[in-house]
Amino acid sequence: MSFFSSIGQYVADSVAGLSLSPKRFSLSRQGSGDTPPPASPAPIVGAPGASAPAVHHGFPKVVPTPGTSVLANRRRTLECLAPPPGRTPRGGSLRQPRRDAAPSPGPIAPPHRPPLAFCRRRLSWPEVDQHATSGVQETDGSYFESFTALSWKQENRRLGALRAGEARAEQPPPCESALGIARKSSEMSPHEKEALYVEVLYTIANTVGAPAPGGQYGHYKEDLHLYAQRAFDMSPERHYRLLHAAGEEKPPIVVLSVAVIEADGLEAKDANGFSDPYCMLGIQPVAAPPSPQPPSPRLSEPSSEDHGPQGHDKLRKHHSFRLSFKRREGSSRREHRDSLAGQLPAKFIRATSVKPHTLCPKWSEKFRFDIDDVQSDSLHLDIWDHDDESSVLDAVSKLNEVRGVRGLGRFFKQVCQSARQGSQDDFLGCVNIPLHEIPSTGLEGWFKLDARSQRSSVQGRIRLKLWLSTREDRGTSEEDNWAEVRQQERLFAVLLAYETRSLGQNEGLPSNPGCGLSGPAATLLHQHAVQGDLSSMQLAIAHWAGAARQNLDTTLDARYMQKLLADLEKVWCGRTVSKEEEQWLAESFAIFLERSLLQIQKHRELFPALHPPSLVRLEGLLRCLNFLAQMKAFWKCCPFNKEIRGEIAVSIRKGTAEWYTRLAREGKRTCAIKLLDLSTTLLVDLQQGFTYYHPLFETTNGIPYFTVVYKQLDKMLADDVSRCLDSWEQPPPYHWAAAEGDKEPAQTLPFELYLGLQEFSALKLHLPISATDKPLSLSACHEWFTPAVERWLAITKAKALHRVRAAISLDRMCEGEFIVKHSTSSVDTAACFYQAREFWRLLAWPNQGHALQLLDALCAAALHYADLVHQRLADSGYYDIIGPFKTTDEMCVAVNNLEYVRRSLAEFGDEIKPEQIGDAERARVLDTALQQLEARAEQVLSRVAPQMESPLKKTIFHLAWSPDSLPTPQAITPLLEYLDMHLAMLNSALLPRNFTRVLAVVWAGALFELAAQVDAPVGDRPPVFHDRLAEALDILTDFFHAEGKGLAISDLHSDAYCRVEQRLQYHKTPTEKLIDLFYAYRLQDQFNTTYAPYGILSVRTYFNHDSLCVEVLSARDVLPLDPNGFSDPFVIVELLPRRVFSHCAEQQTNVHKKTLNPIFDECFEFSITLEQCLLEESMIAFTVMDHDVITANDFAGEAFLSLVHIPGVADSSSNVDNFHGLKQVDLPLMQQHDRQHPILQILDSRVMDKQAIDFVKKQKLRFATQ
Repeated sequence: MSFFSSIGQYVADSVAGLSLSPKRFSLSRQGSGDTPPPASPAPIVGAPGASAPAVHHGFPKVVPTPGTSVLANRRRTLECLAPPPGRTPRGGSLRQPRRDAAPSPGPIAPPHRPPLAFCRRRLSWPEVDQHATSGVQETDGSYFESFTALSWKQENRRLGALRAGEARAEQPPPCESALGIARKSSEMSPHEKEALYVEVLYTIANTVGAPAPGGQYGHYKEDLHLYAQRAFDMSPERHYRLLHAAGEEKPPIVVLSVAVIEADGLEAKDANGFSDPYCMLGIQPVAAPPSPQPPSPRLSEPSSEDHGPQGHDKLRKHHSFRLSFKRREGSSRREHRDSLAGQLPAKFIRATSVKPHTLCPKWSEKFRFDIDDVQSDSLHLDIWDHDDESSVLDAVSKLNEVRGVRGLGRFFKQVCQSARQGSQDDFLGCVNIPLHEIPSTGLEGWFKLDARSQRSSVQGRIRLKLWLSTREDRGTSEEDNWAEVRQQERLFAVLLAYETRSLGQNEGLPSNPGCGLSGPAATLLHQHAVQGDLSSMQLAIAHWAGAARQNLDTTLDARYMQKLLADLEKVWCGRTVSKEEEQWLAESFAIFLERSLLQIQKHRELFPALHPPSLVRLEGLLRCLNFLAQMKAFWKCCPFNKEIRGEIAVSIRKGTAEWYTRLAREGKRTCAIKLLDLSTTLLVDLQQGFTYYHPLFETTNGIPYFTVVYKQLDKMLADDVSRCLDSWEQPPPYHWAAAEGDKEPAQTLPFELYLGLQEFSALKLHLPISATDKPLSLSACHEWFTPAVERWLAITKAKALHRVRAAISLDRMCEGEFIVKHSTSSVDTAACFYQAREFWRLLAWPNQGHALQLLDALCAAALHYADLVHQRLADSGYYDIIGPFKTTDEMCVAVNNLEYVRRSLAEFGDEIKPEQIGDAERARVLDTALQQLEARAEQVLSRVAPQMESPLKKTIFHLAWSPDSLPTPQAITPLLEYLDMHLAMLNSALLPRNFTRVLAVVWAGALFELAAQVDAPVGDRPPVFHDRLAEALDILTDFFHAEGKGLAISDLHSDAYCRVEQRLQYHKTPTEKLIDLFYAYRLQDQFNTTYAPYGILSVRTYFNHDSLCVEVLSARDVLPLDPNGFSDPFVIVELLPRRVFSHCAEQQTNVHKKTLNPIFDECFEFSITLEQCLLEESMIAFTVMDHDVITANDFAGEAFLSLVHIPGVADSSSNVDNFHGLKQVDLPLMQQHDRQHPILQILDSRVMDKQAIDFVKKQKLRFATQ
């Protein structure tokens, strides 16, 4: 055989020794062949060989199989008491070693018996079939169920309202005109439209300025013509006709506006290191080279003050011109200048003021020049240092004309030479700017100064702002451009309307751009503004006014409107406007605000809460209004306008009222049903408003939307409900029929309405605290429904009693393999309580008295059910059964029904809060009913103990008097088997609480019988008699505890258990120890005694140098034991226990005749050690006796004093030489009262023990006689 074959054979043999298949390692203990046997259900424990029927997963079978023997049944177990493998069971327990465990040396172990375990219930088992019913609901028309159904009916209405809202949100919002918001057309008349179109064509034909940087406003004229034709909706014939008319108009005069702002870094020409600079500027009319001739305007390097070309329009001051649709024929300005025969008018020369002593002058002066030819003319500017006293401006004004000048620079020089009168101004630099390079947006920046020749020394730069415009010489003021401003407004409105139409419409709500108009539209507007010399302020006003007017016809995007407002506010900056412009702006603000408030008033329809695009538009509108409310321009033009925030709140309130009124008028239903549906709709609206609308209004304008809407709806709904309930004051009789057999459906409509109002009122939790200072209209709406609730309570009590009686009459037993014994009446009664409980929880009624009435009604129904169940059980002869105990279905069903109803009632009591009805009232009603139900159940179970009395007495007697050779676990087997057999059946048939009650009853009976055997007559008791009973008590305790599945340890260790355990311990204790223990109890009694009916003994004691000194001082109020009403008292002093102080004889005081308050004043000394005093049981016994001459002395009382606490022992470090300074101790005298003291009884039973008999005899003389 090879090596690998040997290894394989070794493994196969090893596996075979483990009862495992060599081919398949299975955990089955059966032999494994090639084909494993099919799995079969595990047999029930205790029924060997019996195959269990198929059961549901997780529910083991607990009912014994019919036909199995009692011995088989009593051995069924779930091994809940089986010890873990390898653990040695302690003596006296039910835990047995494993059957296959190796035998241990010593006495032969008893044969193996499966551990007894009656607690087989698992937590997953159902207890009661809650779906079982007898159809009792049909007897009263499902009265209770109809009220519980109100919750899901209310939820269905709410879901219906939500689905309706979602369906509306899927459709586009309606147009404004359908909601009553009228459109106001801004269309012009045909004549006005043609005139504006001619003006547009004229503007295109006479564009001024070069294209802006980046190609802005650089569209071709053909593109502009095509765009304008489409925007104005002009046919080709009309377009060409009007284009010809515009071409016949006289061209406008081009005007150059120059703003000389400042200069920087000029050369110092004066001796003081400064200069006195001034500027002379003019238009160079021909293309002759200047002196000097710069190739092109040069911007110096940018500085922090240079705003660039984009900011030129912020600094210029605009002038006006008027465009005429009919211009005069005549020669051009250029032709007029050519006819001057070389003469150059002096008015084309302008000079700034002189800024003395500076190299960085600041002028900020503006000049205007009419331009003949933009393409050839240039702007020339010189800077000079003023050196004489004469004014250059005067010289310029006096010089009418200078002939023969070829260049403007030389002309400036001649002017200076003519005015200086012998002195010479110093040249500081010049700038030459061709006009054709100025863009239409204007030009602003720093220009570097140039020299006249290479020999000139020039430095520095100058800041200029230049822009082009046009005008007409019509005899009006150049500043008056009001007509151009209105034209800009109308043109903007036309172009905006065209842009809106071209982007498309969505059911009357156009989607507008938020960034501005298209390029051709912007170019047209820009050229018109440039040629009309409109300021940025006028341009912003015109655009806003045009958009506001167009918004009346077609709603524009609020974001675009806010952009226009932002542009207007940006250029406002405290500037003044004309009266016409201010009034015009105020009108535009008013029409926009009015339109916006109308939209907010209809916000539910225009901006549905479940339509996200609509919410975006609503947010834009609210932000636009918030911006408008913060604009300085708005409050300047509308100083007396109301606060916009308040107007929005008013619109919300007004729109909510209109919406509510419209809903209330819809349909032709009855008042109650209409209010019910209306309250549901309002509830959904408030919830959606709080979720969607409230955050928008709160964050944008600080408006508490939910508070405004809730208060408005609260008031209106309360008024309608109050009027509707007035018609219900006298309901028809059938609404509240209380007859027991009445099957008329319950009228739930008032409660449905109340629940709707309650849910509506619950939303007030979302209100701020400040909003709830004033009571709301619906805060006390429950008072309106008080008659309905009182009527319902009265009917509910009658219906509950009827339901109980019907359930009993239709009662049938519930069948099931994994449920306890019960019947349908308990389920029907508990269901009735559950329905009432759920409805009351749903109602959340605040009145305490009504809650108490409902609790009283259900308690009455529960007690009525208990009486009927108990009466039926008594009629079956249950209480007349005589004989051994037998588990009957009648008993199990009765107690389970009572317990299930009691538990249902207790759950209802837990639902009612103590603050609703008060602890005292709740205890009076509920606790009394629960106690009566428990008493009924205990009354039924009280028959268990008497019927088990005989078997228990027999088995415990067998246990107690078994031979010593029979171990206790075997001797107790009959008792455990009897208990296991019956308790297992009860466990599978009873509810846990009932089973616990049975266990407690049986446990008490077992303890009673065991106690009877403990105190059995001595007779021929075996030596291990009490040891066996003590071990049996431990075994019984473990059996009833069942590892936590039975009785709790606290319940097992009852007073009866403690008495039995104590007596067993006393029986096993020697006489001398028992006597010491008895005196220890007496010493404890001394500590606990505060009342002294037998008098008080005063003593003093101390310990010093192995000597105990006891001083008996006096006694008072001693019992009168002689016929003369006095006593002859004396005191016996004794040290206990005697086994410790055997060498110390007792001592006594002298006898004092005929007194009840003797003064002894005697001292006794005992020779003892400190160690003896420190023993816990060491004490002094004082016995007060009445001395009699003829008869025996009478016992008057006794007292005890522990030696551990006397001076000299408690503080052994200090020395006490005498009684001086020690306090006396007053000891109340005591007498024996417990004639059945267990120690005395046990000692009395020891008839062969002289010490025990003498001690008992001595103590019997000390029993109290009064």
